[in-house]
Amino acid sequence: MQTAPRSCRIFTIAALSVLLGCAGGESGSGGGSGGGPGSGTGGAGSGGSTGSGGSTGSGGSTTDTGGSGSGGAVADAATSETAGPLEVGAAGDALADAPAAGSDADQGPCTTNSLRPGNSNLMIPFGGNNRDYVLHVPASYTGKTRVAVVVDMHGAVNVPAQEINGSGWLQKSDQVGFITIFPHGQGGSWNAGTCCAPAGAPASATSTADDVGFIRAVMAKTNQDGCIDLKRIYAVGLSNGGLMSYRLACDAGDLFAGIAPVSGASVTAPCKPSRPVNVVAFRGTMDATVPYSGGMPGAHLWPSAMADHEQWRTLDQCTGTPTTSRGVCQTYSQCAGGVEVTMCSVVGGHVLYGPAAAANVAVPTVAWEIFQRHAGM
Repeated sequence: MQTAPRSCRIFTIAALSVLLGCAGGESGSGGGSGGGPGSGTGGAGSGGSTGSGGSTGSGGSTTDTGGSGSGGAVADAATSETAGPLEVGAAGDALADAPAAGSDADQGPCTTNSLRPGNSNLMIPFGGNNRDYVLHVPASYTGKTRVAVVVDMHGAVNVPAQEINGSGWLQKSDQVGFITIFPHGQGGSWNAGTCCAPAGAPASATSTADDVGFIRAVMAKTNQDGCIDLKRIYAVGLSNGGLMSYRLACDAGDLFAGIAPVSGASVTAPCKPSRPVNVVAFRGTMDATVPYSGGMPGAHLWPSAMADHEQWRTLDQCTGTPTTSRGVCQTYSQCAGGVEVTMCSVVGGHVLYGPAAAANVAVPTVAWEIFQRHAGM
């Protein structure tokens, strides 16, 4: 594999070394054969409009329609803002100048705040392209108290509306008071390692976008504009977005304290997280796209749910035996850094939000409960 020349800048946030602005970054390892997993249609929030329909990834099949999130906000209702898109270097400076990550007391008072409650469609230049995302700020946000951030990523060949309307994270954001970011993959897909192909690309292709760098830049912009807790940043997502969550744990563990992938597998190799990361994974026992037992239903070879669970037990240096909660979740709780590694095995297909909620293991509820147990660590 050849690595394109990169022009990088390294910024330090106390104990965090954050890599930003790597133009022409290294492509995902091993460009996997076959298209990414299909991600279903955007679910309709209860009382909301239906999200944009998601196309099925090349070589994948969709077994469910998107789950419904109560009060589903609609992407089209977001306020469009140009807001002077931030150059990547400036974003890095913003994050570099931030106080050390930690509790509110550790990080000091917030001095700038341009964020306003509601949805905003934002765009930043990155890697020679304009990359966009939806930022959701809850009504309770004041700009005076640091809040957590959840980055929620859509499935292959899809759009942010899929997660805005289907995942339930936006509703959890309004209920609890954290900021949610719904980024848009280049060509509708994410470079998660060996998957997935952007729209219009051959099924055997894999995105070469520097999506780790893009997410870092988005976080830097958000930190510059708002009052966020740098020690409580989490990555979640469905299908290809779940795969990308795993990649962020592998390659940006300095920034992300935890991940909650849904119907995604860990396909980043090598995976060398810089610190222990909380993992709360959800896999469907009837998933025909990313099978629970692993295998190659299309052009991709997927690890099984339990193989992923054991991989992260090893990476997070967990000991002892897993405990069972809610009837379907197995958790290793004796891990390095006090983190937890959980796998929830839900009876359902690929788009798992609805079945998980029906089984009393709603993704945002279970994941947030675990994230909060380790807040500030």
